[in-house]
Amino acid sequence: MSYNKILSWCLVFVLVLFVTTRLGAAEPRTMTAVRIENPPKIDGELDDPCWKLAVPTSGFIQMAPEEGKLATEQTRIRVLYDEDNLYFGIECLDSRPQKIVSRLVPRDSNFWPGDLVSIVLDTFHDHQTCYVFQVNPRGVQRDLRFSEDGGRGDSAWDGLWWSAAEITDRGWTVEVAIPFKSLGFSRENEQIWGVNVQRFQGSKQEDSNWSFIRRSDISFAQVSRAGDLLGLSDIKPGLHLELLPYGMTKYTQDLEKDEGSGRRDVGLDIKYGITSNLTLDVTFNPDFGQIEADEERINLTRFELFYREKRPFFMERSELFTPMNLFYSRRIADPSFGAKLTGKIGDYSFGLLTCVDEERGPDPTYVVFRLQKDLPQNSSMGIIGVGKQKGEDQYSRAFGIDLSLRPGRNTINLDLAKSFQPGLRKDDWRASILFIGQFGDRFSMRSEFEDIQPEFNVDQIGYIPHDPHVGQKRFDSLANYRFEIGKFGVRWVTLGQRIHATKWTDDPRWGWDWSNASIILSLKNHDWIILEHRDWYLRWRQKGYRGETLGLSYDMRGKAFIRRLIVRGWTEDNYDWGDDYFGEIRAVSVLGEMRPRDNLSLDFDGNVIWEYLPSGKLDEIRKVGNVRVTYFPTRRIFLRVFAPLNPSLHRYAINALLSYAYSPMSRFYLAYNEQRSKNMKLTDRIIMAKLSYLWNL
Repeated sequence: MSYNKILSWCLVFVLVLFVTTRLGAAEPRTMTAVRIENPPKIDGELDDPCWKLAVPTSGFIQMAPEEGKLATEQTRIRVLYDEDNLYFGIECLDSRPQKIVSRLVPRDSNFWPGDLVSIVLDTFHDHQTCYVFQVNPRGVQRDLRFSEDGGRGDSAWDGLWWSAAEITDRGWTVEVAIPFKSLGFSRENEQIWGVNVQRFQGSKQEDSNWSFIRRSDISFAQVSRAGDLLGLSDIKPGLHLELLPYGMTKYTQDLEKDEGSGRRDVGLDIKYGITSNLTLDVTFNPDFGQIEADEERINLTRFELFYREKRPFFMERSELFTPMNLFYSRRIADPSFGAKLTGKIGDYSFGLLTCVDEERGPDPTYVVFRLQKDLPQNSSMGIIGVGKQKGEDQYSRAFGIDLSLRPGRNTINLDLAKSFQPGLRKDDWRASILFIGQFGDRFSMRSEFEDIQPEFNVDQIGYIPHDPHVGQKRFDSLANYRFEIGKFGVRWVTLGQRIHATKWTDDPRWGWDWSNASIILSLKNHDWIILEHRDWYLRWRQKGYRGETLGLSYDMRGKAFIRRLIVRGWTEDNYDWGDDYFGEIRAVSVLGEMRPRDNLSLDFDGNVIWEYLPSGKLDEIRKVGNVRVTYFPTRRIFLRVFAPLNPSLHRYAINALLSYAYSPMSRFYLAYNEQRSKNMKLTDRIIMAKLSYLWNL
């Protein structure tokens, strides 16, 4: 069958599936907000007189472990509001309050496996976007923003809000105050918002929601399943103007050159809600000295590694600018200026980002534009343009168009992208089709086909690695079937089968990767055992290499001192891209999360890889490790020490950070960083102090 016929059949399949699938929608649950004159004191105790005026609601339904049944420990919700804030009073009943799991962690950290409540607000009532406010029994906050009906999360969004919690003899209670000026919503006098509340109970590992969320749904933030928040009227979003200036002083010492220098600097971040659904972010002379360094990793491929973004300016609303990976913000190393305009008008979401980076020679300017339209059944389509300009004739650009269809519980993504480089006019496009299917609660499937033409290149602006001037066709399919055991300490068994094939334009034959054993055991104590065996055939430079991979890992999810411990060992035939030979590797990796105390954590990971020559003789041993210690003397103060270690390259570092939140979203930082080389010789150090203060108008 020809390539064109295959594509035609794929399109027919997509259209048939989209047309014939229908979503059943039950009547949403309702929650009522009551207007008050005298607001509650946010102290975690629901003893203010105004809470007696609220209309309580309950009836939480489990998502896990017994999907669809009422929660064994119920949760009661009360909602109030005044001219300035929306208030939630939540009572989490627990018959064993002494077993409530709570820790002091940095703001925006993952609370798992501790207790928490999550408030989901779809303020535009578009069943697509929402804000999420999470609180644990210590009152620690985490906020996020979701789009695509819970499919894309933005953990970089930070809102100004207040919370407090208290453990009682009946469970724990939490009070939350969310300023309307921290939210975007329409200016209609009468408002209806989507709302849901999730609760996770750590001692029972019970996950429940006020408006039912299935285990097979995208996430707890799937707002198409949320209820309605009624009663809101005559509320205003405010100016939506935030000013976050900073002042910084830094001392840098180069011990190898015996030189030292000091520097003082200032900068400013501005966030302005031009309208209720249009936000402008501007940063002048940003400094990211408090951002943690990258982890040390071992690269076994011939391409550069992908590192996640950690800088807040680029993280917030990143889902708008990163479809198809045409834009990779880590390409911008040291920006001197950045501006970002994001928003939503009707069914259209859009984003415009521009940055000036500091490099040798002319400073390049980056520009990204994104426009996305919502379609029925939580589907969407969009376009994106990305460009980097350095001088008159030095540029790199790309343009893409994508379509996301969500018939029923399935997802189909189609995209097409073209790159633009000086002197090139052909063979510079990429296309892909992705299908993710959920058939019932136990069977799922994922299939993808990608075609990259030889001259397609976004190396200066995005992250789509492939060999220069060589095109490739790639097919990948994964099917999983899960069934319940309920014996011998095993809850579930998941069987997986994967097929992967790649063909390069300089080789007429395909290379294959076949998983003939992929087994995941989910134990009753919530531990996982994973076994995988793959046979594969690699085509490289007109030659074929047959190999296999065998791996075994144990994922322990503890509840006491050891929160999590993952140990993995594997052996595989391997092509050494650096030394250009086909040999074998044996590897061991470990990842651990330990909590000696509720306010002290130790996280670490390490990898050791033994590489063997074709003769069987040991070639080299590679080692890396990362250790992180975080200590909270109080809720507002934390100390973090992070040490990325690479003995193989004689590269060692220590990053220490002291942070004090003296006011909401306003912080003082004191940082110390040092680098060491062979024999642990100190090569350079940096000491930095930074003060920032948030004005929210």
